[in-house]
Amino acid sequence: MRGSLSTSDLAARIAGCEDKETAIAVLAGIIADSGATYGFLYNFNYGVKSAAERWTPLFSTFPAEISSYYSVMRCATEDPYMRAALSSTAPVRFLDVEDGLEPCGAISGLFALLRANGLADGLAMHVSDKPGRLTYFCLAFDHAIEDMSEFERRRIQACAEMFMHYAGDLLEPESARELSPKEREVVACLARGESNKEIARRLGLSISTVNTLVNRSFAKLGVNNRTEAAIAACRTGLSLVA
Repeated sequence: MRGSLSTSDLAARIAGCEDKETAIAVLAGIIADSGATYGFLYNFNYGVKSAAERWTPLFSTFPAEISSYYSVMRCATEDPYMRAALSSTAPVRFLDVEDGLEPCGAISGLFALLRANGLADGLAMHVSDKPGRLTYFCLAFDHAIEDMSEFERRRIQACAEMFMHYAGDLLEPESARELSPKEREVVACLARGESNKEIARRLGLSISTVNTLVNRSFAKLGVNNRTEAAIAACRTGLSLVA
């Protein structure tokens, strides 16, 4: 990245995150160190349609008029930057996405609003750091970034991935981290050693629904497997007694 923050320094700062305030400070540092003017982070756990209906980024430094327009005009359903980022393993550049594009009315208005606020280019990328969690990270610049190397772009993405893996949970609303009643039932079944098929049979759910509930529970608990889920659930006070 263009600033002075190294990945080792970033790791140390992330390790020191204890609450939302310190996590936001670290994320703001990543954005500033990239040379970006604005940035935002959005959790796409529940899909694009849901994002359009309740557009509320986990973190954003974009001007209020841009954020308001994006929400009111439901730009998430058509946003070409976001669509390109979610389908690419590497960060995508705004101007590359816009090249040859014929945007709809809402997106044309978004482009005009970005330019009116002095934004000339940007980077969009997705981060999938945990099962069930998909995050969209976007940076906007007041200058063209054709001189930014592929290595530098991927380094920014790696920093975002590092941040989300170790501190992303701190930005989530408390309600988003709490297990729903159905998720609690699923985790209790997992702790008893039941397979997804057995859980589906016990709870009268489809396999796909159980898979979704398992992934969502893992993401909320910050775990990677069934054993870790059972331990984490016990630590947070979830009764695993049948």
